[in-house]
Amino acid sequence: MSKRPSLIGGLTLPGAEPAASKPEAPAERAAPEVPAKQAGRRPRPETVHTSIYLPREVHRRLREIAFTRDVKVHDVIMEGIDAALQKHGHPSVEALKGDKKG
Repeated sequence: MSKRPSLIGGLTLPGAEPAASKPEAPAERAAPEVPAKQAGRRPRPETVHTSIYLPREVHRRLREIAFTRDVKVHDVIMEGIDAALQKHGHPSVEALKGDKKG
């Protein structure tokens, strides 16, 4: 399945030279460069990335709490995860992280 052409790909800015009249064939397009390794990040095989969707007002309040306490929103969310784990009889986040560090 080929990538859809950009809606703005054929537009030209005032004073700019128009693009070549021949459209690019899919085989002629350069493949996007994917960095082998992101600079400044170390691999963390023991960590899983996940995303959450929050109502705008919830996110705003979490930011407010984090700002007031001079911590990151991530820290506030991790406290909530820790409370949920302990509420259901599981060890804390710190205890679980300690188990993985063999």
